[in-house]
Amino acid sequence: MEQSSLSSSSSMWMEVVEALVPHHKLNKLEIRGYKGSRLLHLMSSPLNFIKEIRLTTLREVSSLPAMGKLPLLESLYIWFVEQLKLVGSEFLGIESSSDDDVVAFPKLNKLKFGHCSKWEEWEDITEEEEESSAISIMPCLIEFSLVFCESMKKLPHRLLRKASSLRSLNIFGSSELVKTYAEDSEGSAWRSISQHNPQLVLCQKIF
Repeated sequence: MEQSSLSSSSSMWMEVVEALVPHHKLNKLEIRGYKGSRLLHLMSSPLNFIKEIRLTTLREVSSLPAMGKLPLLESLYIWFVEQLKLVGSEFLGIESSSDDDVVAFPKLNKLKFGHCSKWEEWEDITEEEEESSAISIMPCLIEFSLVFCESMKKLPHRLLRKASSLRSLNIFGSSELVKTYAEDSEGSAWRSISQHNPQLVLCQKIF
């Protein structure tokens, strides 16, 4: 009965947010305390002109939509998404069947994940996708931060190598990642990310 009640509540939340029609000039969106299990459709619509999105305290959401399709998104903050365990390839919004050039997150310059304690894996792109000149991923990304994502052990190396403008990788309170990416930045894992981007700086701290 309790599980049925939770499912009903989640459906109600999703129906409410899907009914919302944001103003066409809306450039900043913050969703806090959302209790639905799935994020709204506008999060993956190429007709969405939002520049900043903040997602905070999403207790039932376990996956992220194809937010890489958002054409003008510059800043993305994802905090306290408690059920998130995997960020899949769909997050980038890349259509493998497309013959045209594809750009995932074309304007994104700042990406921050925080307090996603169950998050274990960010699915990497394939070797073919990395080598493809028709696929561009986060070409404007400058800063990427992970704060207290304790279950993460490895970053998506091919994806981060594709983000050629990345200058700052910040890891705080994530002990498994600190073990993988040594503080002296001389480990093979770190070299795998930075080999094509010598300007990339790693900042790490365990609290």
